[in-house]
Amino acid sequence: MLIETRRYQVFAAARATLGMLAYALLVLIACRDANAQLPVDPLLPPPDAADSAGPLEINAAPLTPLAPLRLDPSVRIKDITFIEGDRVNHVNGEGLVFGLSGTGGKSQQTRAMAANYYLRKGVRVGQVDTKNISAVMVSGKIPAYARPGETILVTVSVADDAKSLRGGTLNQTALRGIDDEIYAIAQGAIIGGGVAASGAAANVQINHPTVGVCEAIVERPIPCGRVVVDGRIRLILLNKSYSTATAISNALNRIFPGRAWALDSGTVEVMIPSTFARNVTEFISTIGNVRVEPDSPARVVINQKTGSIVFGHNVKIAPVLFASENIVISTTETPVASQPNPLAGGDTVVMPRTGIEIFESGGQYNVLPGGMTVGDLAIALNSLAVSPTTMINIMTTLRNQGALKAELVIE
Repeated sequence: MLIETRRYQVFAAARATLGMLAYALLVLIACRDANAQLPVDPLLPPPDAADSAGPLEINAAPLTPLAPLRLDPSVRIKDITFIEGDRVNHVNGEGLVFGLSGTGGKSQQTRAMAANYYLRKGVRVGQVDTKNISAVMVSGKIPAYARPGETILVTVSVADDAKSLRGGTLNQTALRGIDDEIYAIAQGAIIGGGVAASGAAANVQINHPTVGVCEAIVERPIPCGRVVVDGRIRLILLNKSYSTATAISNALNRIFPGRAWALDSGTVEVMIPSTFARNVTEFISTIGNVRVEPDSPARVVINQKTGSIVFGHNVKIAPVLFASENIVISTTETPVASQPNPLAGGDTVVMPRTGIEIFESGGQYNVLPGGMTVGDLAIALNSLAVSPTTMINIMTTLRNQGALKAELVIE
């Protein structure tokens, strides 16, 4: 062992020496040219410009701008469809949440449910203090082919006047299907991101403290519908479109000729080849990974509650001229104390005084050319500093005048 170690050390030293000689040889060759500079060890930092012997010249090709990023509009078939018969099932139930920090419900419903709960446990009470208890509704979805023992997440929502579910624990709650059979049991700590705090003159709330999630365990499987009928399966489109259904059938026929056809705007029927007759799962996986380019409908969706607007890719407008104006209404409250005379014998009262002012700015006429895409429309509206409320009014007016070449959906 000692001899082998010694040989290794000698070999390492020789290799290092040869490396230094090779580097020195490169230096000598480079120094032949007077304008050449000494090679720089890549492991050492570059020398300062002030210490260099001469000007540093870099002969490099001019930089060319990067090509614009091209996004692939195609998607997998399984991302825009689902198999007929392969579906989720809804379950729900009612239960009690314990362990709340004084934010529980005080309604008659909560007291009755709590009294019934203790009665089932063999405890008879006259009146239950429910400040730390809340009556809740539990709902969830059991996916297809879920097996007993599988864990799912369910939503827990307050059903009484409780203020928050933060820190609570859901008691064992049976979740039933539409046939009134028990398919899952929910129990455990409530997970929620909502926080609420209140005082004598102010209150603060973040998200929804009266809604949370909890775990549930599947107790029995839910029978699914038949996926294969007469050697065929059906793909159901999530967004109905004749163009997308046709694109799916054409893409599948290029791989399995004559095996797919579109029945309508939302259904594509596929015949299973004989080679996959005994392995339908592999066939479904294969066609699900085929990529197609779905049709994008020209649609504008407006949510008046949140003030959000979503434009589809193919939305266009006709040439229009519109005018917008800004109206600002300012209200001020200046309470005034009414002090009676010293000998009048009256009381001092506070009299309200409200001032209202309306400011109206001059109207501005704006011209939008026809054939604008979503990007052009966004740039034009941003340059005009149009608020979401004004945008909703503009889109509604364009739809009524027939200038909006898209479907307008108002939620």
